[in-house]
Amino acid sequence: MFRMPPSSAPMKTVHATAVTEASVQEAVHQAEHNPDIQKIEEEKKLAQIKMERQLTQERERADKIKQAAIAEKKALILEQNKMALLKVQAEKTAEKKAQKKAQENAEKLAKIKKAQQLKKQQAALAKKQQAEKLIAEQKKLQQELMQQQMANEQKNISTVISQAQQGAIDKYKAEILSAIQSNWRIDQINAKLKCIYSVQLAPDGTVLAIQLVKSSGDSALDQSAQQAITLASPLPVPHNPVLFNHFRQLVLTLSPQGVLQSVGTA
Repeated sequence: MFRMPPSSAPMKTVHATAVTEASVQEAVHQAEHNPDIQKIEEEKKLAQIKMERQLTQERERADKIKQAAIAEKKALILEQNKMALLKVQAEKTAEKKAQKKAQENAEKLAKIKKAQQLKKQQAALAKKQQAEKLIAEQKKLQQELMQQQMANEQKNISTVISQAQQGAIDKYKAEILSAIQSNWRIDQINAKLKCIYSVQLAPDGTVLAIQLVKSSGDSALDQSAQQAITLASPLPVPHNPVLFNHFRQLVLTLSPQGVLQSVGTA
């Protein structure tokens, strides 16, 4: 859009010259074939090329410097990260060592306490065992004394009983000898002859079995002795079972000289 200047603005006169296309081409042709102008253009081109090279070199240097700075910065960052990582690792290692040492100290202290406690327990146990041993020894001594006293008393009682039993046994043996003697009939007497009989008795004194253990060498004497035993049945025996055990199996030694020499138990 064209606007007219205001009426108050000063007026200027513009001179214009008409230029044809042919005149322009002519001017260009002249300029191209002018050595001075060509030289100037070449110098300009060389200067421009040189300047472009310099600019390229400057950009390359700047890029190298920039890349170097970036690389240096990366290296610095890597180094810092590495140092930070090493620091963290060192701190962790130190922390682990500290924890391990603390744990070892705690375990050592626990072992010491356990050893002390065990020592106290062993001492208390030893003291208790010693006390128990002393009590056991005292009890054993008391038992031994009591057993010895009881044994002595039993021995005394046994002696008294044995003496009483032996008196009763001797009494019944004498009665048995007397009963057999009263039933033995001997035609002739030879002091050197004797026979031995084993006699089994019932609890009431009945003769259950008679066995000739040793003959006198005289069958008439042996037979008369056996007949006397049979005729004397039942023999006088004690009613006490304990005492009767001494008469359950008798061994009788008979001789014409003394009629009966001994009465024994099998």
